[in-house]
Amino acid sequence: MKYIFLIGSYLLAFSINLMPSIKHPDSDIDILNSLVTILFMVLLLTYSKKGSRILKTFSMFGVISGVIVFVITTFEHDMIGNGILDVIASIQYPFYLIFITPLFGGNILFDLSYGSYSLLMSLFYGAVFVLTTVDSKKI
Repeated sequence: MKYIFLIGSYLLAFSINLMPSIKHPDSDIDILNSLVTILFMVLLLTYSKKGSRILKTFSMFGVISGVIVFVITTFEHDMIGNGILDVIASIQYPFYLIFITPLFGGNILFDLSYGSYSLLMSLFYGAVFVLTTVDSKKI
């Protein structure tokens, strides 16, 4: 119950950023996409100061997913045609949808490919992980 605003902002950011993130670069990202992304990022950073184990796990998977999507998109053109490598390449899509899509409105500033933007967002999730892990009383 204490994470209701964070979950609501995640669902809002996911639903508004879904189509632009799937159709990028063919569709445009507008200010609404950026606003819901900023809302989700601010709430994620705010809740990270509470040191929740759930948020720590979520941000750790966010870091891993950003790196996975980046690595797979980097080598994707070499993987086409091989059945086993195609299966490995398809692993990136759930990670991309779950962790990168809610933050995709921020790509209006950078206009990066989805692989590069995923790596950038893994840095954001890394910052959330550090903020969740570090005890604020020790600083």
